[in-house]
Amino acid sequence: MKRRKYLNWFVYLMILLSVFSLTAEIQAQRKKDLDKARKLVRQGDQLYNKKDYRGAISKYSEAIAVVPNLPVAYYLKGYSHYYLNEFDQSLADFNQAESQGFDKPIEIYKVRWYLNYQAKNYDAALKDALEVVRFDPDNVAFNQAVGDLYRIKDSCRDAVPYYKKVSDLDRINSDVNYFLAACHASLGNTGEQGIAAMEALNRKTKYVGESNFYVADALYKQKKYDEAIEFYQRAIDLKPDIYASYNALSDIHRNRNEFDKAITVARKGLQMFPKDANLYTSLAWYYSLADRPQDAIIAARSAINLAPDQYMGYTNLCRAYNDAKEYSMAITTCNSALRLSPGDGETLYYMGRAYEFLKQNDKAADSYAKAVDGLLKFTRENPDYSDGYYLLGNAYFALAKDDEAINAYNRCLQLAPRFARARFSLGLTYLVGKKDKVKAREQYNLLRSVDNSLAEKLREEIEKAR
Repeated sequence: MKRRKYLNWFVYLMILLSVFSLTAEIQAQRKKDLDKARKLVRQGDQLYNKKDYRGAISKYSEAIAVVPNLPVAYYLKGYSHYYLNEFDQSLADFNQAESQGFDKPIEIYKVRWYLNYQAKNYDAALKDALEVVRFDPDNVAFNQAVGDLYRIKDSCRDAVPYYKKVSDLDRINSDVNYFLAACHASLGNTGEQGIAAMEALNRKTKYVGESNFYVADALYKQKKYDEAIEFYQRAIDLKPDIYASYNALSDIHRNRNEFDKAITVARKGLQMFPKDANLYTSLAWYYSLADRPQDAIIAARSAINLAPDQYMGYTNLCRAYNDAKEYSMAITTCNSALRLSPGDGETLYYMGRAYEFLKQNDKAADSYAKAVDGLLKFTRENPDYSDGYYLLGNAYFALAKDDEAINAYNRCLQLAPRFARARFSLGLTYLVGKKDKVKAREQYNLLRSVDNSLAEKLREEIEKAR
């Protein structure tokens, strides 16, 4: 019995000694492997420092084969792939280094954000860039990166504070204020947009044409039209592919009664955008205002050919046919417009004119009445567009609603003081509708400095009136 007991203790002791021996052997092997892996890493470092990145990758890979859980080897291997522009493999190695607990994760974030950016993994890129900024709040490059990533993700409200910080920290940064202007534009911050764009120009940004556009756009939105002209013109000269410049600048010239200039800008826009129906539609309107009905017809037909499903081409062609005294063609074309946009006030007004010239007075009156309804709706929806009030005044005048016509013309002239046709029509309304020669002559005097030809026509009407 005793002998069996001693035997059991002896077996237990042997097992225990063998376990200790095995553990020590495993630890010794692990140390041996780790030493070997570290030696391979150092050899890789030597090649890395010589910019032999391919050789370095080979050594780091050998080290990982010996000790798979070796975050520093993955980190250095990731950097080597980065310098060889092998971004996918670099990203995978950095991810592995982080997952294995690399002791300086901030160093991973500083590179990995860019790899994710290149792969268009913008959420992952932003997460890394934000970590760097949290660690180093005044880092200009990463504040810029965060701003850029938020802007790419259409989160300009989040981008703005980072761009502002970059602008404050780096006074020679020439481009950040351009991006700040673009963000303010998307957020509708008109004043800040103009200030940032002007600062971009002062700092000599490479986005010169775009920054001139944002200055012009801010001035336009603030109704500082005269100041906006110069910046729009610069934007067109420097960056002719900014589509909005042509529409805005030509509209300013229209507001200023400078129809030839409006035509020139629209035609210049068509050189860049030769298949744009909207530019042809605007051009037709400017030709009509400049009393060039045949040119207006050609431009409106071009608009229709390019966009047969847009009603404004037909509307402008209808008006041009009226001006060319082709009234039946005007009615046919207006009907085409109304099929696409029933109840459009402008189209109905031109329809009424055509019927009036054809002596179909009942149809004319009906069209004018419907035109008033449509134009009232249009001016409510577009309260800053002078032409809408001009057309509304014309429709009221046609219906002998003189007080309403006068109000509409005055509103038009508040928005566009140099709109000569509105001034002429207002004077005519005072003369014909209200029998008020004094006020008609006031409009004549105001009109003389804007459009002497129309002023003389109004004077003749005043002289003829009894």
